[in-house]
Amino acid sequence: MRETIVCIGKIAQHPHIFPETGIAVQSYEELCYYMRNHLICYLYTLPDEKLARFVAEELKLDKLARTLSRLTDPAKDQMKYFAALFREGNYYSEDEIRGILDEYRTLKNAGPYQQGKWLGDLFFSSGRASMAVSHYETALKQEGMTDAERGAVHHNLACALIRLFRYQDARLHLLKAWQYGEDERSLYYYYAIIALQEGLDRAREELKSFEVSDLLLEGFETRFAQMQVSFQSSDAAARFRKMFLLSQKGREEDCMKIRDRYIRKMQKDFRSEMESPDYLFVMNPPEAANNH
Repeated sequence: MRETIVCIGKIAQHPHIFPETGIAVQSYEELCYYMRNHLICYLYTLPDEKLARFVAEELKLDKLARTLSRLTDPAKDQMKYFAALFREGNYYSEDEIRGILDEYRTLKNAGPYQQGKWLGDLFFSSGRASMAVSHYETALKQEGMTDAERGAVHHNLACALIRLFRYQDARLHLLKAWQYGEDERSLYYYYAIIALQEGLDRAREELKSFEVSDLLLEGFETRFAQMQVSFQSSDAAARFRKMFLLSQKGREEDCMKIRDRYIRKMQKDFRSEMESPDYLFVMNPPEAANNH
């Protein structure tokens, strides 16, 4: 959780972990906060009986647990499930609850491609890149998107693929993102991947095929150079230098150990260049989908 939540009820000894996002909650207040900000996950399903057992056994809210158990079937009115949950305590006022339920209706009535993109954005932000890829790909199969919206989905899909080290696939989707949306961010990431994989000369040559201005190309080169300078003073660069020296001395086994540790770390840490607040395209989703 990124915000401070004041908990006045019982604190669970054993938290409930939501499998979709890996986020744990330990109180009724945290549960309300989580559900309010993850309504997009429950458009066609609801939490299973494990949550009701958590509410009964850990939070000692037996009446609420029984109510949630009765309403867990997704075929029933999901609005009643959320209304029952939020009205049990005083974490949200009645006006706030009505507003949350209105947001849920908006999410439910949105187009399939919007729902897919919002789910992709949420799972990507939660560190679930594989799930994000699945939802972005589902969104791209839907009809009704404008070119700008389709470009945004391709861009965000590429960001998720980069996190999974699927650079060739990412290049393809960044190219499509540029073709549909013509946003410079997509073209820059396309340029940066080529520069990293094949060198600056190849990246420059590729970018010239798009007939971009010399000013834009110069801006990309400056931005990439800044990233390189930052990298040279990083721990990763120090590891590379150490690996090179070990390799020169014939200590390949030690070199591979450092390499393996570095790869494991890279798999956990997303490239800082892509972690800026505007790394994803956001198409003004309802507050519940954008308040993660």
